[in-house]
Amino acid sequence: MKNAIIALAGATVLALAGGAAQAQAIHKDGMTGPEVAAWLQKGGYKAVLSKDDGGDPLIDSAADGHSFKIYFYDCDATKRCKALQFSAGFDLKSGLTLAKANEWNRKNRYLKVYLDDDGDPYVQYDVNVNAGRTIPGLDDDFSVWTGMIGDFTTFIDW
Repeated sequence: MKNAIIALAGATVLALAGGAAQAQAIHKDGMTGPEVAAWLQKGGYKAVLSKDDGGDPLIDSAADGHSFKIYFYDCDATKRCKALQFSAGFDLKSGLTLAKANEWNRKNRYLKVYLDDDGDPYVQYDVNVNAGRTIPGLDDDFSVWTGMIGDFTTFIDW
């Protein structure tokens, strides 16, 4: 009987944990622009929602004094998108050398830099938001993004 009570209590805990996790689940087909904007705003961040040239959602935001955009990818007809890309660009007086950009990319895993035609750096961080992803997982990705953007601005003496 004691084992049955312990098993029942464990099942109740699992059911409650599953319910909490389920409440935090992202839709299996991804997120819409308004959902991402609401998520940012709930966290206290600016979220100006518009559309890109292809009609997909686009968000302008900022964190720790650094402006960035969120691009949406793999969107369906309802504008539910399976991937997000956080992106920021920096207009430098003399640009960034290819050697310096490669140094960053060699030493850092998640945030990748590329140079535009003027040598100005752009950084990007891609995130899947479908197939079992959760809001706490997205929160974690966002903290990686915001932490690394700070590291990058230090790296380029911004």
